[in-house]
Order: sequence, then structure tokens, then C-alpha cells
Amino acid sequence: MPWPARKDAAPRPVRRPVVPMGGGPPPGGGGLFAPPFPPWGIWEALLVLALFTVSQVAAALAIGALASTLVPAADHQAPLLVRFAVPSGLVVSHTVGWLAASWLVTRRHGLSFADGLRLRAVGARLLVRALLAGMGFQILVMAVEVQVPPPPDFSSPIEMFLEAGAWALALLFVVAIVMAPLLEEVLFRGLLFPALRRRFRFSTAAVAVSLLFTALHVTQTGTYWPAIAGIALCGFLLAWWRERTGSLWPPVAFHAGFNLTAFLPLLLAQPP
Repeated sequence: MPWPARKDAAPRPVRRPVVPMGGGPPPGGGGLFAPPFPPWGIWEALLVLALFTVSQVAAALAIGALASTLVPAADHQAPLLVRFAVPSGLVVSHTVGWLAASWLVTRRHGLSFADGLRLRAVGARLLVRALLAGMGFQILVMAVEVQVPPPPDFSSPIEMFLEAGAWALALLFVVAIVMAPLLEEVLFRGLLFPALRRRFRFSTAAVAVSLLFTALHVTQTGTYWPAIAGIALCGFLLAWWRERTGSLWPPVAFHAGFNLTAFLPLLLAQPP
């Protein structure tokens, strides 16, 4: 039984309720998404992102080097290296990325993966809106690219990879529409963006994450500035969706719509 309070005792301060990681914005807060923020630091999120990136490059270089020793024909070497390097880099980096993100959230900080990364359920209407918004934004980017076409000598590893045939197209579809939107949103808008938001305002955190997001895709864009600008603006909008809704699923849907619209011309260009 607790001791009775003294009549002259000062009242205890009222503690503000702590909103759980899996919940929505705090009561009474309007506008953009507000704290709580996750417990991991910026360096931890950057470490996971670095493991993902380094493992992708290392696996692609290692498998590419092995393929070049097995089939050293100079006239087929570049497409051959890409044919072997792209799938190996994707498989290894996605495995490393998921394992590292899971370890950081669940093992190091003791949160459930869904709560820590705000993978809470949202309405289907919101997801459809985000998907259509991503598709619409990609259409705008493609319209700019029609007006400012790439140089004649421009080629990306994706175009070379598609020379491998139908299996390469199928793999690229799964990666672009399913795998990349999920993992990249976990790494950038699930781990890094909220860690930056603990210390910086939205615009600063969103721009920083967008720059890193764009740098990760520079092997696809080269120096072609409309594609670079499109990915950078896409990264900023993805951060806005994360901030505005308090969930990671709308950015995933926007990302998938953005990639799907870019993929459709490749699909339609295939011979029957």
C-alpha cells in the first residue's frame, strides 16, 4: 500500500505519454509527421547502407573478374561481364542489406522489424494514390528526357544486361518493381532519414538522403542530367511521403510506381 501524500507536498510533474514506435503521429500534432524517432544513430544507418553498397560492388567485380578468366573473348567480354556481374551483385547486396537492417533494428535496438521501420498497415486508397503519384512523376521525367535525349554514345549496364534475353528482362522486372522499392526504402527512408530527422529539419534530412539515393544510382544514369535530376527529385518526394504519412509503405508504393513506368517501355520494346 503506498504511503499517503503529505498535504503540503508539491504535486508531481505530469509525464507526457510516450508514443510507441508502431503508432502514428502524437495526439494533437498536425501537419507533417512528428517524433518519436528511432533510437539508432546516423552512423549506424550509414553503416548498413555502406555494407549494402560495398557488397554489391565487391560481388559484381569478383564475379565479373571470374567470368572474364573463363571466357576471355574480347568481342563478348563487356556484355558477358555485365551478364554475370549484375545478378551476383543484386543477390549478394540484397541479402547483406536485409540481414544488416534486421540486425540493427531487432538485435542491436530490440525493436520489432515492423515497428522499428514503421511498416504499419495503411489504407489501400493511400497506397494506390502513392503508386499513381510515382507513375505520374516518372511520366514527367520521361517527357523531359524526350525533349533532352541522351547522347548517342550513352549506354547503361541495364541495357547491356537486357541483351541476355528474356530471363534478364524477367529478373529486372522483379528487382525494379519488388526488390528495389522494398529494400531501398528500408535503407534510405526507414533507417537513414528518421535518424537524420532526430537532429535536422525535414528539408535538410530529405536533401541529404536524396543526394545519397542519387549517388547509388549514378551507375545507371551516368552524366545524363535529366535522369539524375529525376532520381534526385524522386528521392525528395519519397522522403516527403515518409514524413507526411508516418509509414514506410507509401514510399514503397511510390517507388514501385516510378520504376514500373520506367520499365514499361523496355517491356513493350521486346519482340513478340
